[in-house]
Amino acid sequence: MGWLDVRTISRFQWVSIHVLSLPIMGHVILIEPLIHTAGKDGWISALISIPAGILFVLLLSILRSKIPNTSLLTGTFEIAGRATAVILSLILIAYFAFASVSTLRGFEEFVKITFLPETPLWAIGTGFIFLIWFSLQRNIESIARMAVIFFLMTMITGPVVGLTLMQEKDYTRILPILDNGWGPVLEGSLYFIALWGELILVLLLQTKWVGKRHDFNGFSFLILFNVFLGASMLMSAIAVFGLPLSEKLDWPVQNTVRQIKLGFISRGDIYGLYTMTAGSFIRIAVFLYAICECLAFLLSTTYKKMSLPVCLVTLFTSLLMFSNHQQLLQVNHSYYKYGYVLLLLPIFLLILFRVKGGKAVENP
Repeated sequence: MGWLDVRTISRFQWVSIHVLSLPIMGHVILIEPLIHTAGKDGWISALISIPAGILFVLLLSILRSKIPNTSLLTGTFEIAGRATAVILSLILIAYFAFASVSTLRGFEEFVKITFLPETPLWAIGTGFIFLIWFSLQRNIESIARMAVIFFLMTMITGPVVGLTLMQEKDYTRILPILDNGWGPVLEGSLYFIALWGELILVLLLQTKWVGKRHDFNGFSFLILFNVFLGASMLMSAIAVFGLPLSEKLDWPVQNTVRQIKLGFISRGDIYGLYTMTAGSFIRIAVFLYAICECLAFLLSTTYKKMSLPVCLVTLFTSLLMFSNHQQLLQVNHSYYKYGYVLLLLPIFLLILFRVKGGKAVENP
């Protein structure tokens, strides 16, 4: 199978990738629509998404045990046939393409609005996508190594930032709890439930992963870690600014870290820039890698041959799909939550594998 990249990465590298990737949505981009949907109770939305996340990673673990030595696409092809594998590939390509494009445009907008207002979006996006393409030309292992470095830096700086902001927060602003009932909270939880669907990446690229044990524990940790991050950042934004002002902010988290005053650092903008840049880089690079692997599977080629056209299409789409920043926010608000449909894929595949496997036994 010429389309496979045999490089492997460790379990800690996989965790580092997801620890950087998921929070870009969970505690940066999705905070704005979550505040508008669930308001002060958005942190409850994060908490009640935990059972769906744990169930999903359990299904992923079971599905992985059915195809232990191959990727999701190859396993589906071998068990359920090429037609099913092609349909699955197209679904995954569409999902990761949307996630990559919206994240890239979010990064472009973030840098332009908060740091480089005179710089055109295309210049920001072109420089960023070139770095991603260069990384894709190496291999997934090099991306994973960078993820580890970024993760360790974040684990050191994150708690410092949180402690520094304590004096700015008034947590009475998140009270009263459930002032508008459970309806907005349940709707807000869909954003986090959709977020868990991104973990299907582990099945798509599992042949790159050295570790084969404790998958459920590792990904359960990712669920809980990202719930904590998302809930704490939403509460922080409201505790600092109050709900009325938070609803008017395009980047609540960035406006929050701007309040940091740490010795010679008068504002914490640089931390926001670091987290957005590092997280977006890993997130987009790995998602584009996944798209390239799907296309390589469909076209019987190598992922490196697909990397340049995939990067260029992602860049142009990010610049042309959204007419302005408000449209990007509206798209995330309206469509991202429907990513929860991905949670149905493991159920469908497990049923299909059982049916096809049974027929194979009946007709040896």
